[in-house]
Amino acid sequence: MLQLTWNQSEFFYMYIKKIWFMIKNPDCVWNMHVEFNGGFDENTFTKIDEVFNDQIGDMKQIKLSNQRKLYRLGTLNFEINIDESNNKIILSLNDLEVSFRRSRKIIDQELGCLLETLSKTLKDDRSEYFFNINFKDFNPYFGFFIRRLNAKEINTFNVKFNVQNDRVTINKKSIQVYTTSLQKLNSFSKEYLTLSPR
Repeated sequence: MLQLTWNQSEFFYMYIKKIWFMIKNPDCVWNMHVEFNGGFDENTFTKIDEVFNDQIGDMKQIKLSNQRKLYRLGTLNFEINIDESNNKIILSLNDLEVSFRRSRKIIDQELGCLLETLSKTLKDDRSEYFFNINFKDFNPYFGFFIRRLNAKEINTFNVKFNVQNDRVTINKKSIQVYTTSLQKLNSFSKEYLTLSPR
């Protein structure tokens, strides 16, 4: 009976996986790429510095060039490039190791507020958010889709689906989200990182 419920009930499967992830608290690796489109110049870094100082306080920075800086804000490391020829600012967050339980806190209390304030301050015309989550051990959504098969026999796995104009891709070891809305990025991130998808 339990095996039948496990195989047939999506809710039951995700509920058990959520408990397992809360207990085990596995690590995942985040990579994020954000593009703010608008009219920007070298003075934009002054505005970015003010936002980061106000939001985090504990800020360290390295100027790599007039168009490129590295920032360390607490546990977050960003690289920011100003691409004046294409009128965009590119913010990159690379290889951030995060535990499962800490993921939601970072989205709620650090990253979401920071990106929202940055967007308001820069007054961008349009934004694009690319978020990639790599699971070190096991992607729970991989198991969700193939739980009736032997996972060791599957070499590649790729599911793509659209939610309105946004895109979610699930691979064997990762989840990728693309959206043009910070609210949707926050929503998708919370749903998929807490194993509570629609």
